[in-house]
Amino acid sequence: MVYFRGFLLGLGAAVPIGPVNVEIARRTLRSGFLAGFFLGCGAVTIDVICAIISSLGFAMLSEQSWLFKPLQIIGGAFLAYLAFLCFRSAWRAFSREEAVESVPPPAIHTSYITGLLMTGTNPYTLIFWFTAVPNAAGEIGAQTTQSLPMICLGVFSATILWVIGFAGALKWAGQWRRQLWMLAADAFGGAMLLAFALAAFWRALT
Repeated sequence: MVYFRGFLLGLGAAVPIGPVNVEIARRTLRSGFLAGFFLGCGAVTIDVICAIISSLGFAMLSEQSWLFKPLQIIGGAFLAYLAFLCFRSAWRAFSREEAVESVPPPAIHTSYITGLLMTGTNPYTLIFWFTAVPNAAGEIGAQTTQSLPMICLGVFSATILWVIGFAGALKWAGQWRRQLWMLAADAFGGAMLLAFALAAFWRALT
C-alpha cells in the first residue's frame, strides 16, 4: 500500500505537462532516445531526493517562502535560455541553415545536468514533495521512517517508467516526418518554455 502511494506521487510529479516534459520531447526528437531519457533521469534524481528529504521530516521547508523568489528567478532565467535555444533551432531549421542530420547529439551528462537544473530550480517541486509526501506517509516519526524505502521506490518506479515510456513513444513517432516533428517541437517547446519562464518571473515579482 505504501509503495502504491509512492507510485501515485511519482506519477503526479512526472506526468503533467511542464518544462521537463517539453524539453524531453524536444531532445528526443532532435537527438534520440538517450538525450531525452537522461534529461528525464536528472529530473527523477531531484524527485527522489526531495521524496527522501521530505519523508525524513523536513516538510517545514515548504513554508520557507523566502526560498521561492530566488528559485523562481533562477529557474525563470534558465527556462528563458532554453526557450532561446528552441527558437534558434526552429529558425535555423525553417531557413534550412541546419539540416536534421547535422544536429550533433548533446553529451549525456549535459542532458542529465539540464534535467537536474530544470527540476531543482522549480520551487513548485519543493511545494509538491514537502506537502504531498508527508501526507502520504503519515505523521513524521518511526512509521514514516519505516515507510521511506517503499515510498521512494514507488516514486522512482513511476517517474522512471514515465520517462522511458514518454521518450520511447516520441522516438517511435519521430520515425515519420522527423523534420516536421523537430520543427514543431522546437517552435512549440520554445513557446511553452518561454511561457513558463515569464510565469516564474511574474510570480517572483508579485
